[in-house]
Amino acid sequence: MSVLSMKAYAKINLYLTVTGKRPNGYHDLVTVMQSVSLADMLTVERVEEQGILLDTGGILPTDESNLICRAAKAYFARSGKPFGVSVRLQKEIPMQAGMGGGSADAAAMLKALNLLDGNRFTEAELCEIGATIGADVPFCIVGGTRLCRGIGEIMEPVKNRLDGVLVVAIGGEGVSTPAAFGELDRKYGDFANVTATPATLLSAMGEGSITAATGCFYNMFEEVIMPIRPVVGEIKDMMLKKGALATMMSGSGPSVWGIFSTEKEAAAAKDALLAAGHRAYLCKMMNEI
Repeated sequence: MSVLSMKAYAKINLYLTVTGKRPNGYHDLVTVMQSVSLADMLTVERVEEQGILLDTGGILPTDESNLICRAAKAYFARSGKPFGVSVRLQKEIPMQAGMGGGSADAAAMLKALNLLDGNRFTEAELCEIGATIGADVPFCIVGGTRLCRGIGEIMEPVKNRLDGVLVVAIGGEGVSTPAAFGELDRKYGDFANVTATPATLLSAMGEGSITAATGCFYNMFEEVIMPIRPVVGEIKDMMLKKGALATMMSGSGPSVWGIFSTEKEAAAAKDALLAAGHRAYLCKMMNEI
C-alpha cells in the first residue's frame, strides 16, 4: 500500500465543563464528545523524496503551523524511521468553529501514516503521539462517543442510543480558543467552585431518550461566547423555531448544533439558516468511525 484516503471526522460536544487550570496553562475538562459524519478527506501517498508535501488547495498554510505537518513530524519522531509523504487535504469541516477540524486532520494523518508504515503503533500509542499535538487529537483518533477528562486524553466509551438528524450551523467570525478560555478564566478564576454533572445526560443517552437528554446538554463556553457572538443565540433560536429538540454550541464556538426528529425538519432548518446567510450542514452522530 503506497496511497490511501482517510476521512477526518468532525466532533461536537454534547456536554462541556471546565473544572480547573494547570500551571502549564492547559485546562482540565469534563466533556462528552461525539463524532459526526461531517468530514475532511486526506489522500496520503508514500513517496521516495523525504519530507512532507502538503496541498491544502490554498485555504490553509502548509508549514508546521498546520497540525497535519505537526502530526507527521511527531509520528516520525516516535518511529525514528521517517519516509516521504505527499498529502492532499479536501476541506469540508468549517474552520475555527469548535468542531475539531484541525485535530481531526492530525488524527487522520497519524492513522494514515501508521497504515502506510505497516501498523507500527497500536491505537493507544497513536493516542499518546496525538496528545502531544492537541487535546482533541486522541479523541479524533478513536472517535465515536466518549466521556473525556483531564485535557481530553482520559477517555471512556459511552453508549449513545439517541436517534435524530443534526444540523450544524456557523455564523459570523470564528472564535479563538485561547481567547475563549481566557474569558472563562476571568469569570471562574481557579474553577474551584465548578462541579461537573454529566451523569444524567449519560443515562438519557444510554436509554435513547432525547426527551430526558434535552435539559442535560451543556456547554460552559456559551456563558462567555454568546455575549460577544450574539449570532450564536440567533442560530439557536432559529433552530428551535424550526423544530429542533435541543440546540447547543460546540466547543468554544461559534458552531451550533441542533438535533431534529426527522431529516425533513432538519433539511428545512438548514435551508432557513442558509437563506439567513449562515453556513449550515446536515450530519448524523457516528458511534464508531
